[in-house]
Amino acid sequence: MRQVFSSARLENTEAVAQLLRDAGIEVRITDGRSYKGNRRGTSRYSERDTTRPAVWVVRSEDQARARELLREAGLMDSTRPGDGPRLSFRSEFGDGSTRTPAQKRAMKIKLALLAGIIVVVTMAFVHTGQAPRVPDLASPPFDGRVAATLIPVAQAVIGHELDGIDTPVACLSVDHRNATREVLDGLRPARALTIVPASHCIRIADEETGSVHPSSKRKATIVEVYQFRPRAPDAGTIEYSAYHHRMWARYKTL
Repeated sequence: MRQVFSSARLENTEAVAQLLRDAGIEVRITDGRSYKGNRRGTSRYSERDTTRPAVWVVRSEDQARARELLREAGLMDSTRPGDGPRLSFRSEFGDGSTRTPAQKRAMKIKLALLAGIIVVVTMAFVHTGQAPRVPDLASPPFDGRVAATLIPVAQAVIGHELDGIDTPVACLSVDHRNATREVLDGLRPARALTIVPASHCIRIADEETGSVHPSSKRKATIVEVYQFRPRAPDAGTIEYSAYHHRMWARYKTL
């Protein structure tokens, strides 16, 4: 006995079996209907490849004729030895891949879940991509150790001292690094003063030349705040310096 046809749809299998019986070929159907007329057993998606209904030719001498009939009906693309039967579902018996209403509903649910997952992942990505909130208060320990200078502290100190700078350009540094865009954007000098990160300027000790802003060729003052030592969430000390040349410089502990 040899299998010549199988389909996920039982009615397809039964129609093929009847076609072969009409030609005088004895066949059997496996995984067909139970004695109550229903499909035998419960077929799950993961079991379709092994439990779907199949048509078997009982007598070996009928196998060649059965394959020929199936090929003429458009149900078999090839019957060459070694290739095995490759079944086509282009016949009047319907498309074996046609989804039932339940399968269509399941597919819609899966697509809806997938869309929901995409939305959640996208929102998480956008959220994590946002800049973290800048802390307004210092965090413990308050034991005199140096901590990173808070942006509000840097803005308050530099903003208070800008009026004492008499060069056209101020070059800002916080904790020995370029002042960030957040620091720069929060400063509002009282007079026309160009504010740039410290790396945009050159520190020159010679009093005849002094520090300069190369791109504009104007005199510059290197302004630095560093060594912030919090004593409480809203109190602490910080070092401030403003340097134009070796004869013009200010150093403060605030």
